[in-house]
Amino acid sequence: MQKVLLDSNMISYFLRGEPSVITELAKYQGYFEQITFSILTYYEIVSGLKYRDSRKLLTIFEELASESEIIGFDQDTAKITSEIYCDLRQRGLLIPPIDIFIGATAIQHDLVLVTANTRHFQIMQNLKHTNWMNHS
Repeated sequence: MQKVLLDSNMISYFLRGEPSVITELAKYQGYFEQITFSILTYYEIVSGLKYRDSRKLLTIFEELASESEIIGFDQDTAKITSEIYCDLRQRGLLIPPIDIFIGATAIQHDLVLVTANTRHFQIMQNLKHTNWMNHS
């Protein structure tokens, strides 16, 4: 099994108790001690939960985050992100910048991105991705 980077929607599905995501995450944790996600995913989850005043889910997420590997971004991430952005823009394919950063993080660290938003990520060259919502 290859190490993965969880996208924000997978964390959201986990917090909501989505059975397929919980099953896949349990399998994954049989191979890897920690789950991995981007600092931008952390931002998206925390800001969304605070906006909705979901204190219970925020507490659960903060506990999960404290036991997880959270990857920041650096100059190399920014370089990869800018290359992806330019490629997509030249092809007339625009997606939210935060998705480009998350995809670049997966590429930089040779991780498979786990996302339900395959439409945004399938257009990025050299990005490996999968969707745990499609697993049974």
